[in-house]
Amino acid sequence: LMRISKHPDTPAIVPEMTEDAAGEQSLNDENLTAIIGLLKRATGVDFSHYKTSTIRRRIIRRMLIYRLQTLDDYYKHIKENAGEVTILYQDILINVTSFFRDPDAMEYVKKTLLPKVLKAKGPSEAIRIWVPACATGEEAYSMAITLMEAVSDKDMPPVQIFATDLSDVCIAKARIGFYAPSDLANVSPARLKRFFEKIDGGYRLVKSIRDLCVFANHNVFKDPPFSRLDFISCCNLMIYLDGTLQKKLMTIFHYALTRNGYLILGKSETVSTSPQLFSQLEKKYKVFVPKKDTTTRPIFDTPFRVNDTETGKNAGIEKLLSKKDVVRTEVERTIETLLLREYIPPSVVVNLHMDILHFYGSTGFFLEPSHGKASLNLLKMARPGLTYELRNSIHKASKSGERVRKEGLQIKSKEGTHSIAIEVMPLTSNGDDPLYLVVFERSTTLLPSDERDSLSKDKMVKQLQDELTIAKEDMHSIIEEQEASMEELQSASEEIISSNEELQSINEELETSKEEVESANEELLTINAELQLRNEQLAESYEYAETVFETLGEAVLVVTKDFRVKTANKSFYTIFQVSEKETEGMLLFELGNKQWNILRLRELMEEVISDNKSFRGFEMSHTFPKIGHKTMLLNARRILQKIHRQQLIVLTIQDITELRQGEKIIREQEAWFRNMTNNVPVMIWRSGTDKGCSFVNSTWLQFTGRKLEQELGMGWTESIHPDDCEECIRIYMRSFDKRKPFKTECRLRRHDGEFRWVIKEEQPIFSAEGEFLGYIASCTEIHEKKLAHQEMEARVAQRTTELKEALEELAYTNDELSQFAYVASHDLQEPLRKIITYTDRLTDKRKVWTKDEKAHLDKIINSSERMRRLINDLLNFSKTARSNKAFKKVELAEIVNEALKDLDLKIDEKRAKINVRSSLAVEGNALQLYQLFYNLIGNALNFSIESKPPLITVTSKKLSRTKLASYTALDQKSNYVEIVVKDNGIGFKPEFAEQIFAIFQRLNTSEKYAGSGIGLALCRKIVTNHRGIIFAESTPGEGSSFHIILPVKQMYVTS
Repeated sequence: LMRISKHPDTPAIVPEMTEDAAGEQSLNDENLTAIIGLLKRATGVDFSHYKTSTIRRRIIRRMLIYRLQTLDDYYKHIKENAGEVTILYQDILINVTSFFRDPDAMEYVKKTLLPKVLKAKGPSEAIRIWVPACATGEEAYSMAITLMEAVSDKDMPPVQIFATDLSDVCIAKARIGFYAPSDLANVSPARLKRFFEKIDGGYRLVKSIRDLCVFANHNVFKDPPFSRLDFISCCNLMIYLDGTLQKKLMTIFHYALTRNGYLILGKSETVSTSPQLFSQLEKKYKVFVPKKDTTTRPIFDTPFRVNDTETGKNAGIEKLLSKKDVVRTEVERTIETLLLREYIPPSVVVNLHMDILHFYGSTGFFLEPSHGKASLNLLKMARPGLTYELRNSIHKASKSGERVRKEGLQIKSKEGTHSIAIEVMPLTSNGDDPLYLVVFERSTTLLPSDERDSLSKDKMVKQLQDELTIAKEDMHSIIEEQEASMEELQSASEEIISSNEELQSINEELETSKEEVESANEELLTINAELQLRNEQLAESYEYAETVFETLGEAVLVVTKDFRVKTANKSFYTIFQVSEKETEGMLLFELGNKQWNILRLRELMEEVISDNKSFRGFEMSHTFPKIGHKTMLLNARRILQKIHRQQLIVLTIQDITELRQGEKIIREQEAWFRNMTNNVPVMIWRSGTDKGCSFVNSTWLQFTGRKLEQELGMGWTESIHPDDCEECIRIYMRSFDKRKPFKTECRLRRHDGEFRWVIKEEQPIFSAEGEFLGYIASCTEIHEKKLAHQEMEARVAQRTTELKEALEELAYTNDELSQFAYVASHDLQEPLRKIITYTDRLTDKRKVWTKDEKAHLDKIINSSERMRRLINDLLNFSKTARSNKAFKKVELAEIVNEALKDLDLKIDEKRAKINVRSSLAVEGNALQLYQLFYNLIGNALNFSIESKPPLITVTSKKLSRTKLASYTALDQKSNYVEIVVKDNGIGFKPEFAEQIFAIFQRLNTSEKYAGSGIGLALCRKIVTNHRGIIFAESTPGEGSSFHIILPVKQMYVTS
């Protein structure tokens, strides 16, 4: 502030507000009172009991910023600018704080006070802490961190930390808990790592700490306080308040704390205004506890101002000093002369407090050290019987200023009872405190016992009464003197308290000034940091601009207002193949072969300087000395350097020779394209990136009978048939967005009004660099072809309907045949059972048969058995045909094993060996798959070679995609399983590989090999039901292999 005030640009402060005069200005100043009133009306906070010096300094600071010279000027300014009230309000609050401002006190809280509070708390009782005037939250968060360090997470009780402040801005910042690295100077690295997280160049308190603290806007003097608090941490608030508010604040704190609570104040703060409410717990730390014999109830009202005369402040009091008096040489010589005259009896020199300063002679008979702590106090060292008389005598001597002598005193020793006398003499001293010489005298003879006994009783009583009377007088005198001393001490105490208050006030003022300086320093640091940042940004911007200037591909010239070249970039020297010496400092219009000396260019450049007009797109063609004929595009604008007040022109020169040549080529190509498209017998249509039509050829216009202007944009859609238009536009828009080619058919209105079918094929157009340019379309008339196609489609539809009806009739016939087969096989069962029954009866009734009879009987039995098998096979076939295909997941190995169990007798009979290697599953009908494997394995057993036991293997594996491609009848997107049933039986010729699956087809008619000719047909039917295929491979005499391919999952088709 001192440096700012001395700055040459800062106006001088009038004497009214200079540092000396301002110190004499009081709150009675009308403008100052009015400003405080404005603050109260705007913020609701009354600063009338705020330290006047603090308010005055903050106002002077604002006056220096606005260069205002009187308080009246500032009052007018603050009345006219409502925002200034808020700024002054925030400025007066002086929100200066830091983390762990008093680390020793916080350590004392953590190690000593917190354990006591935690021990006294129940498991569910919360620790309640209040941090008033919390500013930006550092003090509250310091308490939270201290608490977290003192208590483990496991033992953490409920915690409530209430942090309040008048400033909404500070409260908002405190709630966020984000601080710059400079704010964390007092935070140790361990705490920084544990309780902070680094974000955005700063640090933020972790959520567990932020959750402990509740921040709120609160006026401690108007709003009700918190209650039942264990701690109140209020550092450096009272230094800004006068005595009235300090007393009120202490009353509020005493009310808010529990009986065992603690009040923590700043280093410069005390409870001197309310000593009856608090006592200091530890002298080293500013920690106070409420006195338990005092009750308070705070009253919340608007504070009022009291006069300075009512505060009891005094200019000063005399200091009361306690010091050991030193007896000077002159006094010592006086005492020595007196003692010599009195034969140097045992004596001591004491002060008013009975402290012995010097010993003379042998005093051991009268004085001796007392037990306990060493002391030179006369009364503590005196032998029994002398204490009262010594105190009484010294008191009388100090009061009268004369000698006091006491005789007839008795003390006991080992030899007996001695009669002694004491004499007290006031001494003359240059010191502040009076001194006294106490002389002891002892009788040389002991009192005989018979003499003591002969004392009369009356004399003893009279002596005791006299001593009692003297004692009462002495006591009365002592009491009066003590009361007088007490009044003097009370007066001195009040003066000391007053002096202490003044010292405290001075200390608070110094602390306030210190904090204001800190605040100013912080602001200066902030300004310096911002200035440093601005310098860095300026340097960065300069470097950036210089880099851009030097790396621009275009030539750039910087020209002064008299059109001389100040500087040029590298591109200029490279493009025009000139040097700096040939360019800088030269007149623009004289460069090279005066290629820039163009009249219109001169006029434009002069307008840039005189009228601050910029120009763009000035094009010139010229044959330059070293680079030949070029076409250049010039742009220029004025820049004004604020520091040097210099006008400059930035001239950019772009070589557009190749661009103009390219444009010429494009124009030629477009002319060729238009000529070509207008002469082809196909309608050509083109659109740009905006989806609108940009060109149609003459064939299109001739067909539609419209003009080019009518077709542009979306006008071309007007010729499309209304029934086709919406769908045509939808397909076009969708394909345009996806940049995909498409083909569509629609009806287009011809010039005679007839709608004709056309096919439109569109392709996206891309540049050589891959940039999308639009679409090009060709339209070809297909009217006759379309009509023929529609007629063909009608015929196909009619034929499809006929085929569908035929298929339905065939399906109906097949269903009837299946039902007939089922009914027929069922009806044949009854006569067959009768034949078999009567044959069995004949066999049982007659035991002996002729050879011919036996042969005929065997034929009947064999024929009946074949008939039974045929009927069963026919029945199974019909069931398969009528299956509803109820599919579910089945394990192939389980199905095969069930079939083997039912064939076990035949397997044992044939002594067959069966190998099953299958671990796959498919979706299928378990009953049908059982019939499949039962028939295939049964056939392998039936058609085996008698000379060797049957060897049958059943394997399964997943069908590869390569092998799947060879089976075109299968769905190529599905997954399949291949099952192979292989035997070593009689086999068959390869040409019968397909014939064997026909119904009632038997390759071997010998009676040796039984069969109905239905089994393999049933197998194919089952596989077909499962959307698979079956085929067989065989070599006669070597065996057969049956391949079944089934899908892993069935496709369910809803008809």
